[in-house]
Amino acid sequence: MTLHKPEYTIRKWLITAFCLATIVAGHARTTAKNDSGLTLTASKVFAEAPLEILDLLRPSTRLDMLDYYTQADSILSATNALGETSRLVRVTPDYLKVSVTPVSFLEIKLLPVGNKQMVMTLYTTGDESMARDTEVRFFDSQLKPLETGKFLKAPHLKDFFTLKGSGIDGDELLEKIPYTAVEYSIGPGEAPLTAKLTTLQSISKEVRDLLSPFMLPSLSSQWKGAFKF
Repeated sequence: MTLHKPEYTIRKWLITAFCLATIVAGHARTTAKNDSGLTLTASKVFAEAPLEILDLLRPSTRLDMLDYYTQADSILSATNALGETSRLVRVTPDYLKVSVTPVSFLEIKLLPVGNKQMVMTLYTTGDESMARDTEVRFFDSQLKPLETGKFLKAPHLKDFFTLKGSGIDGDELLEKIPYTAVEYSIGPGEAPLTAKLTTLQSISKEVRDLLSPFMLPSLSSQWKGAFKF
């Protein structure tokens, strides 16, 4: 039987402990990466989004659209649940835009939150003859709904106008514009969220001619944990 000196035993124990600590730390980093959702892509959200987000395109149809877009480098037109044509417009790792119907489109945007990601969807309806309006929603990396108001401080009607010198005050503006329709849009990377008031295209020409000179083309906000206009 071989007897080891105490120094040898202690040194061996320290090496073993260090190796175990390295393995545990590596496992923790891997788990954290998997839990953080950093592997999430806009395409993955598009493919796996529940029907409450995108009910007009079946998951199998979405997968076909992505396959054609990425592999054949072409835009696939697919038939949606209404029998109309849908097509992918743009796909990047953190952004996707799909024309769902002739008068609606969906944007999917991934947003960083610390070392995690969240999902924003923008569903816009309308065309040149009908004021476009956007429903903005937020989800966690597991596509569970989040409170929209926590991440989007929407602009007020008066924010779209420079009323100084117009002779029009805020109350009069509210009287002339009975409802507010806003088209939101975004893009890949660090593109800001833009907001455009579209109400004027569907109100009387008299009011439109009066207010148009004082209306801003759009508003924009960068993501800083929330969009604030």
